[in-house]
Amino acid sequence: MWWFMYACYLLTGISFCLVGLTGIQGYWNFSILGVAHHTFALVAAIVYLFTETLIIFFFVGTGSSIKEFSQMHHLDPEYHQRSISIKRVIYPPTLLNILLLMIVFVIGGGVHTRMIHPWFHGGLFLVTIIHFAKTIAIQHRSFKESTMIFIELSKLDLNK
Repeated sequence: MWWFMYACYLLTGISFCLVGLTGIQGYWNFSILGVAHHTFALVAAIVYLFTETLIIFFFVGTGSSIKEFSQMHHLDPEYHQRSISIKRVIYPPTLLNILLLMIVFVIGGGVHTRMIHPWFHGGLFLVTIIHFAKTIAIQHRSFKESTMIFIELSKLDLNK
């Protein structure tokens, strides 16, 4: 579980940097290692989507583990309910941010073909990156809360 969580944190940092660099690259029109904005945006979007999917599956997996452990040891279902409430907090902003980033990516194609004004794309990017930063904070709190459940479960005396 721990390496999985650390991988989520590492990939979130990488994703935020890649998405941020993509935005800066779009505003100032420069290449990174010879890679144009639209190609770099594709790489950033792929890494971002992989990261966010990994985070979602982390909470699916930990919720399942908590439920199975609680049932196996006849524990109070409160632990599982807490894991469900964590998912109710983390999923909406995470899924909204995925949607926003994909809209920005698709609209970027419209800008590239001159069908959509670049300022619309840039403005939506700013909204998306700010929302991404807020989503990261929510994800961090959710990771902490999930970890606390596991710590509490590890301290239980199951030999009663």
